[in-house]
Amino acid sequence: MKRKTIVTLLIVTIGLGMVACRHPKKLARNTFLAADTNKVAVVKDSSANEELARFTSEMLKGIHDNHIDFNTFSGKMKLAFETDKKSHNNLNATFRIKKDSIIWISISAPIVDEVIRAVITPDSLKMYNRLEKQLFLRNMASAEELLGIPFDFQTLQDMLIGNPIYLTDSVYQVVKTPSIISFSCNHAKFVSLFNVFADDYGLQQSKVMDKDSTNPVKRSCELTYGDYTKVAGRKFPVTRRIYVEEKNVTKVALDFTRYDFDIPLSFPFNMPSAYKRM
Repeated sequence: MKRKTIVTLLIVTIGLGMVACRHPKKLARNTFLAADTNKVAVVKDSSANEELARFTSEMLKGIHDNHIDFNTFSGKMKLAFETDKKSHNNLNATFRIKKDSIIWISISAPIVDEVIRAVITPDSLKMYNRLEKQLFLRNMASAEELLGIPFDFQTLQDMLIGNPIYLTDSVYQVVKTPSIISFSCNHAKFVSLFNVFADDYGLQQSKVMDKDSTNPVKRSCELTYGDYTKVAGRKFPVTRRIYVEEKNVTKVALDFTRYDFDIPLSFPFNMPSAYKRM
């Protein structure tokens, strides 16, 4: 398997590449002012500016205050999937999460009902595909080694819940506008860009890019969040858009139709004995 970005792996994990999806409503895709240094005056070293350092500290605190904490989460959503070669419709997915322990996924299509079921833990991935009669068993360590990216359970959990991924305290290129704050984050293997709302530091967009400038294929993954609603005291983004760019562009839409926090959940998974192990 060739290397893919994190979200491409997630798409494969939940079987989006195997079955059909629906055409979603649009969600605006804005620019990251922190990356446009030709047009915007930025301060690259926050430690060189005391006022900016204080602001950055306040901003990070506001972002962390918006962190969605939970014990369990259950959500239902509509999905859309589009590449340069295909786009499909009418998929439904159910997610169940026990924090830091297990992610359970079921994907259904019209007429045939459930086609994919997966259980992901910090150590392993189990998934079966009813259409192809296939069973996938993987450990997360081998997935990370295979793809050459730090894919882990926490990243997937945060993405599904709506928390920032690859947010660090190494903030630079902070750009403030009346409505949006844009900034960059340094990570060992990536550069992350963020747009947050200026009034409450809610996450609007994030983008993760390869740091390795020698890589001939520039990989990036952009996530857009919208339609925030208040759920049990939490700010929850009901709509998500994901853009994965490698050699081609892959677009994924997630539209939640139901979302519940901290309710009793079960995570049934019986491995079919007759399926071909992949």
